[in-house]
Amino acid sequence: MIDSTMNCCAKRSIRPRWPRRALVACLWACTVAATLLAPVAALAQEEEIKRDARLEGYTNNVSVPNDSTALIWLLLIFLGVVALSAMFKNARRTHLD
Repeated sequence: MIDSTMNCCAKRSIRPRWPRRALVACLWACTVAATLLAPVAALAQEEEIKRDARLEGYTNNVSVPNDSTALIWLLLIFLGVVALSAMFKNARRTHLD
């Protein structure tokens, strides 16, 4: 039997939404600030003067030519071929062949 004091709907606690919105706004502002200030911090660092120990001690002006990255690329291509060749291995083949 339904009593007259019973409510048909459960009471909801009414909480203001502004704390949640304030938290989201603060997190958004921190994310934007960190994104915009990261390049500024990187540009503020001073570059150190690079000295090559191989060039010290000479009486005249000596320079070393720029290094090439061709050998690194060849190594990466070779390792890529080795890694991809494992995909084409026959799984039914045994060491008895």
